[in-house]
Amino acid sequence: MDLSAVAVPHTLAHLKPLLPAPPAHVLEAGCGRGALAVALADLGYQVTGVDRDAEMAAAATGRGLPVIQADVRDVSGEYDVVLFTRSLHHADDLDEILGHAVTLLAPGGRVVIEEFAWERVDRAAAEFLYDNRALLVATGLLDAELPDGDLLDAWIDGHDFLHQGSAMLDALERAGSGLTIVPTPMLWRLIDGRGGAWTEPAHAADALNTLHQAETRRVAEGTLPAIGLLASVHR
Repeated sequence: MDLSAVAVPHTLAHLKPLLPAPPAHVLEAGCGRGALAVALADLGYQVTGVDRDAEMAAAATGRGLPVIQADVRDVSGEYDVVLFTRSLHHADDLDEILGHAVTLLAPGGRVVIEEFAWERVDRAAAEFLYDNRALLVATGLLDAELPDGDLLDAWIDGHDFLHQGSAMLDALERAGSGLTIVPTPMLWRLIDGRGGAWTEPAHAADALNTLHQAETRRVAEGTLPAIGLLASVHR
């Protein structure tokens, strides 16, 4: 089930202040099925997607986007923004990828990433994530795996093979100048886990929006860490 209609507006709310005005040319690396790229195009941006996965590239092309099926390191051209959306945490070489991204920038251009810092999850965050997942499973809205044992240990075991947020920020700062970081709520985006399946789209959207509000409130109160991040550098 595609819940991009829920996720994209929240991403845009944080992303737009980091972008130049339309019709700037944006390259979205790891564009997936193109939901965010289409939303940016609707705002007047000239958007090109790039994705290594043939199925994803075809799906994004089907939305009417120009898409390059390739590794971003094989892309050439000049763009005002190179945007990475939740694709860097499993990259094989952060410095190589971000270093190449900077070479694609027009003068004054920016590399922007949307990611999550899994290492910021503490016990309260792990309990928020897994307790809410269990509730959604119990109500029949979600079919997903539930961890056994200590919840924080389960989170670490499921994510410690990914790049930490701090490593991605360090690599981004090495690639460019003027690092800007915007912390965001992100646990709600991860509530279904890997391979989780939502059973009722309309109710799932309501549940996710409610979780977003709850997480945002707790982050503002200081009882949950903001594990999401948007960050940018310029050439």
